[in-house]
Amino acid sequence: MHYTFQQWLMFFYVYCFIGWCFESTYVSILKRRFVNRGFLHSPLLPIYGSGAVVMLVATLGLRDHIVWMFLAGMVGATALELVVGLSMEAIFKVKYWDYSNQKLNYKGVICLSSSLCWGLFTVLLNKYLHKPVEAFVMGLSPVLVTVVVIVVSVIFISDAVVSIKVALGIRDMLDVSMRLRKELNEVQVQLNERVNAMRAGMEEKKDSVGERLGTLLDSIGDKLTEMAGAAGSKMDSLIDATYEKLGALAKLSDEKDEEAGVVSSLGEKLKSLKQEHESQTEKMAYLKMKMLKRNPSATSRKFAKEFSVLRTEQIKRYEIRRKEKKENRKKRHK
Repeated sequence: MHYTFQQWLMFFYVYCFIGWCFESTYVSILKRRFVNRGFLHSPLLPIYGSGAVVMLVATLGLRDHIVWMFLAGMVGATALELVVGLSMEAIFKVKYWDYSNQKLNYKGVICLSSSLCWGLFTVLLNKYLHKPVEAFVMGLSPVLVTVVVIVVSVIFISDAVVSIKVALGIRDMLDVSMRLRKELNEVQVQLNERVNAMRAGMEEKKDSVGERLGTLLDSIGDKLTEMAGAAGSKMDSLIDATYEKLGALAKLSDEKDEEAGVVSSLGEKLKSLKQEHESQTEKMAYLKMKMLKRNPSATSRKFAKEFSVLRTEQIKRYEIRRKEKKENRKKRHK
């Protein structure tokens, strides 16, 4: 069957929607809550639309040979998934689907079980699913098909532009978070060194001030040890506690004590890094939070720790914001 360009686009959008229905239902069942799955905000999953078109093109002339149809669709769709997955990870530094926990996977973007499913879907598509879809599209007038394709294309392209900007924003946030974590680690190491040096000097001071300083230094050392394995809101609270104790340390120390001066300046650096981190967190717009929530299996090899913290912290913020909106709506209706 020969299709026009508009009809091919129509098939693409239909299968994007069918793929979204399947994926959202599957993930929602696993998560026991509704998940609007996908990279885009609209109910369209381009990987399924693209995969269906690739399967249909790859199996032209093979639809009477199930084995060859299976293999052609499996290879074509797997190649598409590989190219799209690696490209997205290279650009956004995030894998929006991850097969790392599956056997015989390649870089987490393709795996044997997924490829076999693509092959099976190719057979089901050609034998059963595409026939009613084809009949529906072919039954529409060319003018109506053109109008629908234009309208959906405008929505699709607009959504893609917004989603790409959001994904790039997430990538930039992760990059800044990694830099801040490195700088924070450096400050922690320097503080530890200075605190240990001051603690060694306290052995000469046997008066009450010396004892208070020793206790304070021990407490700061404990906080720095906790900070080494902390992240997110816990890290922020530890920084605040450490900064407060460093302030007390500066008041107790001799003004001429060089170590105390260095420790105090490092404390200011610690505080400024925390403020920069909070500023970056505030930049996480509602759309970015929604994208993380829509892709619960997304991972990042380059920003593994940062991505994990970002997801946890921002999804909490998303839930809080969503509850606030619900409460505001209830108040308006009363």
